[in-house]
Amino acid sequence: MQWARHPGPVGGVTRCVEDLTAVLRGAGHEVRYVDTGSPVRAMRALSFVWHRRCLHLFHITRVWRAIVLSPLFWILPGRTVLVLHSGAVRQQVEVQKPWRARVLRLSLWAYDRIWVVSADIGDALPDHLNERVRIVSPFVPSPVPAASLPARERHLLAVATNSGLPHYNAQLAVDVVRLLRRDWPDARLWILAYDHDGPDLARLRETVADLDWVELSLNLGAAEVTAALARSEVFLRPTAWDGDSVIVREALAVGTRVIASDVSSRPAGVELSGLGDQELAATVVRSGRVSDGAGLATRTVADEACASLVELFD
Repeated sequence: MQWARHPGPVGGVTRCVEDLTAVLRGAGHEVRYVDTGSPVRAMRALSFVWHRRCLHLFHITRVWRAIVLSPLFWILPGRTVLVLHSGAVRQQVEVQKPWRARVLRLSLWAYDRIWVVSADIGDALPDHLNERVRIVSPFVPSPVPAASLPARERHLLAVATNSGLPHYNAQLAVDVVRLLRRDWPDARLWILAYDHDGPDLARLRETVADLDWVELSLNLGAAEVTAALARSEVFLRPTAWDGDSVIVREALAVGTRVIASDVSSRPAGVELSGLGDQELAATVVRSGRVSDGAGLATRTVADEACASLVELFD
C-alpha cells in the first residue's frame, strides 16, 4: 500500500512513488494506493487493508503528518514504513516546541521502519529509533537508451524550482547565467518549474519576462524533463537546503554535469559550490569540489521495499 497523494503533484516525491510502484508491479507484487490527498478516497482504500497483511509505505515531507496518522499505523496489520523525503525534515524537528517533540517521539513508535533520504534527516530523529532507521535513495533508475536522448547544447544551463519557492533559488540561477554571458554570450537558462503556478512563480516569471536567454517551462512530463536534462550542459541546484534530490540523480544518470550548493549531502560526482552568484559562476567555468556521496545511499527505495516484502511474506 502506497500512502501518498494520488495522483500527486509533479515533483520528486511523486516521481519516486510512481517509479517505485512500477518496479514493484513489474516484479509481480500487487500495489494499491491510499490517497492521502483525499479523505474520501482514503477511506475507500482503508476497507481493503484490514483483511490482508501489507507493506505500508507512508510518504511525507512534513513530520506533523506522521503524528496525525500514528494512531492508525499503530494498529495496521503488516509492516508500516514512514518514508521521510524532504531535507526540511531536520529543520522541522529541530524547531519544535518541547511538548510537540515529546509527542513526535511517541508517535514515531507507530512505524516499524523509518526510511530517510539522507543521514542528516536520520541524525535529527530521536536516538531510540536508530535501529528502525534506514537511509535510502528516492531515485529509482530506469534505463534510458542513449539513442533516444537529444543532443547536448553548449552553454545551456537548467535549474528546477517547485512553484518558484524562495529556497530553490531560481533567481540566483538567473544571476549566475547573467554573469556567464559576459564571456559566453550564447549562455542560456532553462527553468524547469513544477507544481503550483502561484504568486512566487508569477514573480519569477515577471523577472525573466524580458530576458530572451531564459526559458521557463511548467509541469513538464517525466520524459520531457529527462530530455531537458539531457540537452543541458549543466544542471544547477542552488537550493538553500535539500534532501537527496531525485532530479539531481536523474541529471547524473543522463550524463549531465551537476553543480549544487554545499548546504547538504550530494550524490557522488556532483560539483559543490557556495551560494554566491560569483562562486557558482566560477564553478561553472572552472569546476568545483566533487562530492563523494557521503551521507546518502546507493541502495534505493525499491531495493528496500523488495527486501521488506520478502521478509514480510516468506
